[in-house]
Amino acid sequence: MPLFDVLPLRMIIYQLLFLVLAIAVESLVLQRRLGFGRKTSIQYAATVNLLSTVVGWMIFFTVEPRLPETLRSQLISYIFFDALTNPPVLIGLAFVSFISTFLLKLEGMNLLELLLGIKKDADTEAKQAAKFQGRRAQRANFAVVPSRALAVLWANAFSFSAITLIVAIRLFFEQPI
Repeated sequence: MPLFDVLPLRMIIYQLLFLVLAIAVESLVLQRRLGFGRKTSIQYAATVNLLSTVVGWMIFFTVEPRLPETLRSQLISYIFFDALTNPPVLIGLAFVSFISTFLLKLEGMNLLELLLGIKKDADTEAKQAAKFQGRRAQRANFAVVPSRALAVLWANAFSFSAITLIVAIRLFFEQPI
C-alpha cells in the first residue's frame, strides 16, 4: 500500500467536508440575498466553490516551491500532516485566502453568467430607470436592487465562519486537557 502512505487522506476528507459545507451555506445566502431559486443558488455556489478550490490548489502548488524553507516546511506540515507550528502565519494566510476567494467567487459568478448567456437585465434596467426619476426614486430603487458583491461577501463570510467553527471544534476536542 505505498499509495496510502503518500496520499494525505485526512486532508482530502477535510477538503471535501469544507467544500460541501461551503456550498450549503453559500447557496442559502445566495438564495436569500439575490432571490435565486434553490437549484440555481446551489449550482452557482457549487460552481464558484469548485473553481476557487481548483485555483487555490493550483496557486499552492505553484507558490510552494518558491517559499523560504522555514515557511515552506510549516505550510506543508500544516496542510499535509495537520501539525500547527506557527498560528500567526496561519491567520495571515487565512485572511489572504478570504479576500482572494471572495474576489475569485465574484468574478466566477460574472464569468458563469457570461458563459451561460444570462443577461443582467434586471439590475441594469432598474438602475437605468432610476437614473431619470430624481433623487427620491434613485434612493428607493437602490434599496430594492440586490448587490451581488455584497451577497457574495456575505456568503463567503458565512462559509468561512462555519469552516472556522468546525476547525475550532476539532482542535478543541483533539487537544488533551
